[in-house]
Amino acid sequence: MSSIAVQRLSARFPALQSYDFRRLFINGFFSTGSRWAQVLARGWLVHDLTGGSTAAVGWVTFASFAPFVVVGPVVGALADRFDRRRVLIFATLFGVLGATTLAVMTITDVVQVWHVGVLAFATGSAQAASVPSRQALIANVVPDDHLLNAIALGGISQHGSRVIGPLFGAAFLKQFGVGSVFVLSSVLLTLGLLDIYRLKYRFDPTTRTQTAPGLSAAIKRVGSDLAHAGRYVRQDRRLTTVIGLVAVHCSFTMAFDSMMPTMAETVGGSATLYSSILVGLGTGALIGTLGVSQLGDTSLRGTMFALSGLGSGAAMLILGTATTPAVVVFGAGLAGLTQASYMTMSATLVQKVVVDDFRARVMSLYIMIAAGHMAFMNLGFGRVAEVVDVRILLIVPGIAWMVVFAAAGFTVAEAKSIVVKGNFTNSQPPAIPAEI
Repeated sequence: MSSIAVQRLSARFPALQSYDFRRLFINGFFSTGSRWAQVLARGWLVHDLTGGSTAAVGWVTFASFAPFVVVGPVVGALADRFDRRRVLIFATLFGVLGATTLAVMTITDVVQVWHVGVLAFATGSAQAASVPSRQALIANVVPDDHLLNAIALGGISQHGSRVIGPLFGAAFLKQFGVGSVFVLSSVLLTLGLLDIYRLKYRFDPTTRTQTAPGLSAAIKRVGSDLAHAGRYVRQDRRLTTVIGLVAVHCSFTMAFDSMMPTMAETVGGSATLYSSILVGLGTGALIGTLGVSQLGDTSLRGTMFALSGLGSGAAMLILGTATTPAVVVFGAGLAGLTQASYMTMSATLVQKVVVDDFRARVMSLYIMIAAGHMAFMNLGFGRVAEVVDVRILLIVPGIAWMVVFAAAGFTVAEAKSIVVKGNFTNSQPPAIPAEI
């Protein structure tokens, strides 16, 4: 690459100048690619093992998201007291073991639905532990003026892998069978693990208000640490507004994984169309996040926030009314584009105002709320889809989200400020609540 090209790349993506951020970027790419390869393989495997049960797919999807409610906040609390790099290493290693076990069981043809569910929970736990640790590390390895660019780039690495994971996974699924996709998932996680080992950053307790106690003492304090973080969030209207909208957004526009195998069959497709839907989601997500990373003017960010919010609901309407494979894939692409843009901007808004002492805990709570709503709604939609047309379960929530989002934009001060100005009304943080 020429020096001019490097300079242009650095100008557009200054966070990539950091060696450690590049390691996190690559780790996020491989880790998320592994997860989406597993989503593809698990969904089709359970769909095949059960003769097309959306309820079973919903349960397995729920098992993979549930750890974000149970495990994520606990690890987030520990990551605010210990070396976030080590937490990420152990979490990724656990994910490798889970993916490898599922690959072996599938290839040897001993796998059952409950095996898939248990291992979905195990690998989901690894993901739930790694995501807040990785996101919290971003602020530790880039300068403050590169933080927004770094967060958006982190989204690009994850959403780009949503294309690569299902794309290669689909090829492996077609040529070698579902077990090979789990092997691919394990290999991707291993590559991500190697990059985290190369990370130079090390925890320095003197840089934070809170020092790191012993492990047993830290575990005992998890409850109080999370309660402290909860009070911190509740006292900041900026955080409650963004996180509250994220909860509704994830419930109504991002909880359709359990219905996609059935939707693929509804419009006359099979495993190939199902794979194409996931690739469409990932491609749209990559484009959306790349676009957000280049937004400089705050008013443009507000416009993008509004368009991505309303567009997420519109994408559900397109998916729900599609009658041909081409329209389904187009709807998936639009869903990926708008959802990823909205979630990237929301995460950026949170990271922009949270103090570092609370960063891992607040991000784990943010992820817990987002993934938790997706988990329970996926489970509910999967069960209801046994008796109700999946189209209705896409259209009605999509309309509901657009109504909620529009109402918030007109009536909630902070939401209105984000849409109009691209930023919060108040840049001053509230006082940090005292620990108890």
